Amino acid sequence: MYTSGVQMVKSISIVDARRDLGRIADEVRRTGQAVVLTRRGRPVARLAPHPPSSARPARPERPLAGLRGSVQLLCTPDELLQTIRELRHEFAVSLERRSARLERSPRPRRA
Repeated sequence: MYTSGVQMVKSISIVDARRDLGRIADEVRRTGQAVVLTRRGRPVARLAPHPPSSARPARPERPLAGLRGSVQLLCTPDELLQTIRELRHEFAVSLERRSARLERSPRPRRA
């Protein structure tokens, strides 16, 4: 190990890093401390933790809220729900029919 400023930085040879990369990556993630990879005692690379996930843009709590008021229903909400139920039922029936056809058809033999 060597010092960088005030903080102690862990160093590991490339050979050891190849053997234990998973464990080293877990340690870097857990501790938040970078590890310097060395070749013949000289630093060649640095394995550092990924920035916190808070760097990602926050997902809106209601992703479709921006569409509110931009859609005009041509039926009542109850009629819409009934149509959705019917479509789901038709889809389920078609999947069952397809599954039954596949079960009845002979399977091709592998060469």
